[in-house]
Amino acid sequence: MIYRLLFIALLISVLPSCTHEFSLTEVDAERKIVLFCMPSTLGDTTLIQVARSRVIHNQGTNTDSKPFLVFRLNGEEKEIHYTEVSTGLLPARSYYVVGKLEEDDQISMEVSYPDLPVAKSQTVIPQAFPLDKSEVVLTDGEYGRKIQFRIAFTDPAGAEDYYGMRVIKKTSTAFLQPENSDSDTIKYTSVDLNLDNEPLFSEKTGFDDIFDISKEYYRNLYIWDDSKINGKSYTLKVDTYYDAGYEDEEQKETIEFKIYLYKLSKEMYTYLKSLNRINNNDLGGYGLAPIRSHYTNVENGIGLLGGCNVYESEWISNPKE
Repeated sequence: MIYRLLFIALLISVLPSCTHEFSLTEVDAERKIVLFCMPSTLGDTTLIQVARSRVIHNQGTNTDSKPFLVFRLNGEEKEIHYTEVSTGLLPARSYYVVGKLEEDDQISMEVSYPDLPVAKSQTVIPQAFPLDKSEVVLTDGEYGRKIQFRIAFTDPAGAEDYYGMRVIKKTSTAFLQPENSDSDTIKYTSVDLNLDNEPLFSEKTGFDDIFDISKEYYRNLYIWDDSKINGKSYTLKVDTYYDAGYEDEEQKETIEFKIYLYKLSKEMYTYLKSLNRINNNDLGGYGLAPIRSHYTNVENGIGLLGGCNVYESEWISNPKE
């Protein structure tokens, strides 16, 4: 596929073209408030990150002033905390709100700086992922055994619903000799799932089909909407290669999986979808398609306030032959 894209790009490069010299000093850009907040039902801490966008000419702007934030939960203003240093849950110089969130909670935010208009946004925590059953099984694949994740759920009728799935793999290595036990390790990785045989993901249209462009999902968070399954029961089937782990006289490696299932607000889904489109915009990289932009739902600003409801499974043992 990459050779076909390079060939097309080469053809375009030899066509006559005109250029216009311009200076970045002529660009009339405005500073904007940047807000990112993704409240969820997972945990009891909601991270808020706020900044001001940079412009080419950073003249006459006060970079020392602090923002003024308002966070409302179901109309009630909540206390906002600040941390200067990073913690196990929070990055340095970030704001946060403490409190457990539940489905249908309505969240609104306002952010202001002395020299900028007030930025506003709002979202709602969606209802829970409508899970019926989940399984992790061994099946036969084209190149040997594979692990298949089966997620059975029933989509609510009469509404637009947005979903996501992510799988984490935990690899634990234990040394069997007591004198080496201090060397035990645990490694966490996100699982790159094969989506080729899952109709909710595998369909390609337009240039994606013509040029066999693959779809990649940001940080292996696989998202879909209910346009194909509205009001129906469905079993999602995705897989990955089988890693049995190992054991010898010195050490033992065991593997477990954890499944995260997301019910996304429309704002969150649209933002993630825009990230995927940017990351998969191969044609745009060769000048053959428009440059795609990030989605934002922040009035007078940039960024996202988007909610999600998260289901977290227990650790699931690696299936055995």
